[in-house]
Amino acid sequence: MSASPLTQPPQAGKSARVQPSLETSMRALIVDDDPINRLFLEELLSYHAEVTAASSGRQAVELFRHALEAGMPFDFVLSDIMMPDMDGHQTVEKLRSLEQDHGLLGDQAVRVIMISALDDAKHVNRAFFQGNALSYLTKPVTNEALLAELRKFELISDK
Repeated sequence: MSASPLTQPPQAGKSARVQPSLETSMRALIVDDDPINRLFLEELLSYHAEVTAASSGRQAVELFRHALEAGMPFDFVLSDIMMPDMDGHQTVEKLRSLEQDHGLLGDQAVRVIMISALDDAKHVNRAFFQGNALSYLTKPVTNEALLAELRKFELISDK
């Protein structure tokens, strides 16, 4: 991770939700079991989206389900792959199943970016072909690389 000025970290006991610093209608779900990576992504994205973070795939699936049921689906998901219990691939496959159950297909489906230290063809192909990921970034991810990728897919603007 490259060092950069970030907003103040969330205070102890605060919920997993980070409110955006700028007005935005975008909603992001971060899935990473590493608290440092989660905090980095939350703080970076909080300027561009309302951010919800999950520390496991199971928690992400529940948050995603609740968001769909509330009529407030996430616009994009950033997911790590290597996590205990349910890895990032399994998590995204469950998210896709929930979308199908709610009739969300094609352009209505959440946009997924996988972020992982794994860079082998097996994991990259699975992310794209089974999870329908938009992108796959390898760690360590810099602020600039992640923001450029989000802009490329028009998930955030240059504001």
